[in-house]
Amino acid sequence: MSSAFLPIAGGRVVVVLSALAALAALTTAPPAVAQVTGHVSVMADVLPDPDPQSGQQGVVETRVRLFAERRAEPGTHVRVVLSAYVDGLAVRHREGQPSVYDAIARPADLYVELTWPKVEVRLGASRIVWGRLDEFQPTDVVNPLDLSKFLLEGRSEARLSVGLARARLFLPGTTTLEVIAVPGFRPARFDQLDEPTSPFNLRAAHPSLVERQEPAFGADSFQGGARITSTAGRVDWGGSVYSGIRGFPTVAARMMPSQSGSVAVPVPPDFVETYPRFTMIGGDFESVRGAWGVRGELAYFVRDELQSALLLRGVRGRSVEGGIGVDRKAGDYRLAGNVLVSHRAASGADARAQTVDEDTLNGTDVTLVLAADRNFARETRTLRVFAVNNPGKGTTFLRAIGAVNLRDNVWLELSGGLFTGSSTDTIGRLTDRDFVYARLKVYF
Repeated sequence: MSSAFLPIAGGRVVVVLSALAALAALTTAPPAVAQVTGHVSVMADVLPDPDPQSGQQGVVETRVRLFAERRAEPGTHVRVVLSAYVDGLAVRHREGQPSVYDAIARPADLYVELTWPKVEVRLGASRIVWGRLDEFQPTDVVNPLDLSKFLLEGRSEARLSVGLARARLFLPGTTTLEVIAVPGFRPARFDQLDEPTSPFNLRAAHPSLVERQEPAFGADSFQGGARITSTAGRVDWGGSVYSGIRGFPTVAARMMPSQSGSVAVPVPPDFVETYPRFTMIGGDFESVRGAWGVRGELAYFVRDELQSALLLRGVRGRSVEGGIGVDRKAGDYRLAGNVLVSHRAASGADARAQTVDEDTLNGTDVTLVLAADRNFARETRTLRVFAVNNPGKGTTFLRAIGAVNLRDNVWLELSGGLFTGSSTDTIGRLTDRDFVYARLKVYF
């Protein structure tokens, strides 16, 4: 999986203020003008022992969220969506360390959409979904992710909005051409709430030793691409191309020659995080055969940068991620399975990388993804199970979420996640982050 860090400093304070203003407008709007929907939730989660050091280092958290959304159509060809959220870390207590508190305000979708029979234009902050597979969608590259949200709740909740302009052209038949321009860069996050102390943080143990270098706004941060979708017979298909910036950084050790010029020594800060560019060409399809749905997706990153674990730097290369999946819905059940294959190869121009760290930079991984949903008692009880397994690396992530409708608009969720195995992939690096949580969510 490929950190949106918006500190309240400099020009970026505008983003936070706009989110607060949007929430205020949403929650105070007269009912006769527009209807405001949303929810308030309180989550208590426990990670028994996320630290690899000896002894017990359990983490207990309380997370709260207020989300509000307002949709309006002030004109025949105008559609407006305003949504934002305030997240709070009421407490994060790690044994042997002081408690941590934090709060953020962020826009979710804040955009205006201009619509005509053949053209649709969207301007503002938005989340765009590309791809068709379950959770792991190789071509879904427009929005960065919040890793903690991805693990606790899923990909749809983990997408972070970005400022963009999108135009969709509705061509003859079922063909649609979509063009997207993203002028600014927003990095992915391990956790939006006090990331340095988060148990889901995979950065260096001492952030003070790391210098983060984000692309400057302008030509360095511009991203964009296009996607075309259509139908041929009983097959829905799509093709996409995108030039973007990886949401999670590549880490490099900062070294300089000693006075003698013969030995390299670390220079504080010891590590530098940079965000490499990529170019992706992708394709996907979906069809139905009887009770079964069949889906496939492929992303070829013709320009990419691979992380070298031994050289402690990025290495130019290429990668391919793709998979095929099936799903079946029968009554209250939905079952889905995906097989994903990823291949990476370093550029042959970097001879030292090929010699020193060939095993890390070059290779193929196979990942199995299973998902199951079940509704009970007229959809007042739900159960969702999600599992990811990499048999080659011996890593597994299993998550189950059960929800009970206590009364109108009030739900109680209970969930647990289990990680097994240890390796250099994302799941393997999350060993010991097993969790359980309970969340009360009230909709309005």
